[in-house]
Amino acid sequence: MTSNPMKAIVLLTLSFISVKGTLSDVLDTKVSLIDKGISTFYVEGIIDGVGAVDLLIDTGAGYTAINEETLKTLKKKGLANHLRDMTAKLANGASVVVPIYRIKKLNIGGSCEVRNVEVAVLPGDSRCILGLNTLKKVAPFMVSIDPPSLSLSHCRKALNQNTLGAIR
Repeated sequence: MTSNPMKAIVLLTLSFISVKGTLSDVLDTKVSLIDKGISTFYVEGIIDGVGAVDLLIDTGAGYTAINEETLKTLKKKGLANHLRDMTAKLANGASVVVPIYRIKKLNIGGSCEVRNVEVAVLPGDSRCILGLNTLKKVAPFMVSIDPPSLSLSHCRKALNQNTLGAIR
């Protein structure tokens, strides 16, 4: 094995593709990313019961995250179930206890529906985050910088693809 992590990832990806078929066979859903010009990418999403949201793509986040206001809306409609509390380590190194809820549906990019998603609830009006626990459900996945896109696998196709349009 190589000591270069990126080289190892590429080799593992190529090995997977050679066993499973072509890359386009595996990554069957492609959605556009939003480049807000601040070295981060977002994807349009729809949280069942809330509506359109912009989700920050964060492969360093273990969990998909919503904010307290989004949770409040979901709870009013009976669309969020508390599972547990856990201690999370934030990007700044601080530890915080966050509640983990299960939401029924999350639509990624208008064409990929993921069900029974566990989300961490961040305080205040934090941005919503698309984290690894959800991305694993649609793995393998690939993030492309040019053009900005997210390619996904194993998507449940969304029924209504014309409901996106989160305010940017």
